[in-house]
Amino acid sequence: MNLNILIIIINKEKNKMNFNQTKLTKQEWETIEIPLSGDKIKIIQLIVKGFNCINITYNETNSLLGYLKIAKDDNDENNKIKMDDYLFKTYFFEDIDKLYKKYKYEFLSITKHKINTKIKIKKADIIRITNNSKNLLSNNSIYEFIIIEFIEKLFENYKINNLKWIYYYYTIYNLSLNNVKEINNEIKRIVNCLLDYFKENIDLVYLIYNSVEYIEKNNNLIKYSDISLYEHQKKIFTVIKYNNPKLILYIAPTGTGKTLTPLGLSENYKIIYICAARHIGLALAKAAISIQKKIAFAFGCNSSEDIRLHYFSAKEYTLNKKSGGIKKIDNSYGEKVELIICDIHSYLPAMYYMMAHFNKENIISYFDEPTIFLDYENHPLHLTIHKNWKENLIPNIVLSSATLPKSHEIPDLINDFKERFENSEVYNIVSYDCKKTIPILDSNGFVAMPHFLSEKYDKVKKIGNYCFENLTLMRYLDLNECINFIKLINENNYIPDNMKINRNFTGLNEINMFKIKEYYLKILQHIKNEYWINIYESLKINRKKYLKETNNDNDRYKQKNYNKLRKINSVGPGIEITKYNVRDENNLLYEGKPITKFESEEIIKDEKKNEQNNFAIYITTKDAYTLTDGPTLFISNHIEKIADFCIKQSNIPIVLMNEIMEKINFNEEIKNRIIILEKELEDIKEKKIKGDDTTKKTKISLNEEKDVGVNKINLELQNLYSIIRNISLNETYIPNKMSHLKHWNAFNLMNSFTSDINDETIIKIMSLDVEVNWKILLLLGIGVFAENNSPSYNEIIKELAETQRLYLIIANSDYIYGVNYQFCHAYIAKDMINMTQEKIIQALGRVGRENIQQTYTIRFRNDEHIEMLFDENAYKPEVINMNILFTKENIRWNNEIKKYLLE
Repeated sequence: MNLNILIIIINKEKNKMNFNQTKLTKQEWETIEIPLSGDKIKIIQLIVKGFNCINITYNETNSLLGYLKIAKDDNDENNKIKMDDYLFKTYFFEDIDKLYKKYKYEFLSITKHKINTKIKIKKADIIRITNNSKNLLSNNSIYEFIIIEFIEKLFENYKINNLKWIYYYYTIYNLSLNNVKEINNEIKRIVNCLLDYFKENIDLVYLIYNSVEYIEKNNNLIKYSDISLYEHQKKIFTVIKYNNPKLILYIAPTGTGKTLTPLGLSENYKIIYICAARHIGLALAKAAISIQKKIAFAFGCNSSEDIRLHYFSAKEYTLNKKSGGIKKIDNSYGEKVELIICDIHSYLPAMYYMMAHFNKENIISYFDEPTIFLDYENHPLHLTIHKNWKENLIPNIVLSSATLPKSHEIPDLINDFKERFENSEVYNIVSYDCKKTIPILDSNGFVAMPHFLSEKYDKVKKIGNYCFENLTLMRYLDLNECINFIKLINENNYIPDNMKINRNFTGLNEINMFKIKEYYLKILQHIKNEYWINIYESLKINRKKYLKETNNDNDRYKQKNYNKLRKINSVGPGIEITKYNVRDENNLLYEGKPITKFESEEIIKDEKKNEQNNFAIYITTKDAYTLTDGPTLFISNHIEKIADFCIKQSNIPIVLMNEIMEKINFNEEIKNRIIILEKELEDIKEKKIKGDDTTKKTKISLNEEKDVGVNKINLELQNLYSIIRNISLNETYIPNKMSHLKHWNAFNLMNSFTSDINDETIIKIMSLDVEVNWKILLLLGIGVFAENNSPSYNEIIKELAETQRLYLIIANSDYIYGVNYQFCHAYIAKDMINMTQEKIIQALGRVGRENIQQTYTIRFRNDEHIEMLFDENAYKPEVINMNILFTKENIRWNNEIKKYLLE
């Protein structure tokens, strides 16, 4: 490591986010009690059950028998056959017979149906079938009916020599592998015969060349897929049971269940879950409470006395005589705790607390995102991290992150652990997920791929090899661009024969997104050197932008009937406007705050001059339609500038802006008066309680109706609440509302995503003590995560983000670790000049977290970040800091003692 580089990085200025190591607020306690949805609980229960049965699998698609809720008697084979025959004859035979008569395939023939046409079943079963089949015809999610529909479409396309039949064949093939319970046996036979009959006619090369449509965008593959543990969860559940001290390096992509894995581990171990991003810890707490796991909290703790138990974990407590519920918990009794969630500052108190109740060999310290803050060369929490590791006594440790350094990169950490715990082992669990494609777009709107990153073939080969070593990057290789490259290389014989496509794919079971992308990286290593420049130039010339751009000739600036706003009065030199004087309906005067000049006239610039490096950046106007399917995350260390840009580009007329500001200022005065009155009311109540001489614990009656002072305050509060002004914005200015899309001549009126914020939420935000800009942004459907935000504002924004009701979230780079929501698009701002490779990968991981295939993009405003992402020699301060902080002693790095971190 070059010491000069180190000194430069030590002195670099960065906006540091304050990840509070403080006690939970009342609002946070209330948030974790809100139960999760039924679908999420099913996933959590799968993880918990999976600890003792790692191959557990289920499929939510019903077979007909499952839908009718008729249980087969597994001990009566004859009865099972009868029921299958009866259901086939009653529900499927007519459709199958029609297909046979139309297409004449023998495996559909009645002679092949070895069924009893004179079947008699129990009368009770007939009644049950009749009762449950009333809505059967309108139900299109029965597995057998889905299969029959795909079979029919396969036949239709095959008959007219349309190769689209391969799409349906591939779909049926994959659906046949799923774990749907009790599929009708005769339908199974037909499917097997069909797959065997058409097998020889499958053109594998055609399937691969059309894999974007046939695989990536084939929603049926995910919609009807099995639900099971991820491979990394299976591995950790296996490894953790080994009877020795262990350090587990747990590396898996974001959004693949690492945060929920501790719930499975807690089936047999006590867990200390350490998280710097408290929101992630609270999300885990909510999940645990939803399945009644017994948990405790250690946030902002200086000793074990500060630890708090959840109600489920309480052993000793007093009851509320009135409600019968728990009134006060004795937090010193932690025998029931299965999982304790703590911040970095509180780890040692949490550790001693758990060791006081449990054997340390049965405890796991699970450190989520241990590299957070390690991109800083100096940070206030570095000392705490080092102290935690140095004084740790727990012999089982999991370090979990999508970007955790590999074991060969952190030898000092590993050696330190092995020296401290006798007979210990280090286990590497490295996983990847390639069920989705999330394209990376450069600043000009082109898809970034390894073969576009350099005209020097040696460098391209290194990039390809780096992707092989870091398989999590596979999901960011655009499948369509992979196919274009594969096609060009194969059809022009630019690779040896043994690397040709037909030599590397010999069966349907070998064709999926991961295998295709893997093949792309393989041929990237085996191109004949003399062809590379021609290949590179050819691909560059024929390269097309990922997104269709709006036609500037038709935009609103050039419409004949567009009336440009003009300035009537200006707030400028020599003019001082100090207050808004506003009168309510009762003619009462309220003095508002000074008004701010936002924009009096829009200056139209020649956008062609700024076309380079500004692709799809006008996210509140003409480019909003490109943000589809779900919310967008904009990551920037200058969030105020991005917020100002969004407001300015929205082109809200000065008249409307003044009206909004007037209402905001008016409501601000009302809010301040309400706060004063509510405080007065609270003081009156406290005085009455304190003035009660009764020594018995009796209910203190406060008769507000007879209390003139209280009644007067309540009446005034009602009046004030009634005159609060509703604030709204014309939908023409709200991104991707229908009138906004039409106004900007957008192409995509169906999938473009917009906000959904109700009036109640807007009123709540408007009453908070936050930046005026933040309030205006909310009207546009935009939320902000910033260091100095009101905690109440942050909680509201978190709730809106979790429920997918915000159009856009603007966040600081350190919030990457705490923004644990589903995003469909992300922007990485130009100002992220000090972003490390790990931070970039963490940022990418915010997109496409749910188990659904939508349209995803990650849009870089600075192309240097893309080069860094694929750079095997990128500077990694996280690696250096892990070797320094996760040891019991100071260490040397390139013969330079790093005392500055520990002083």
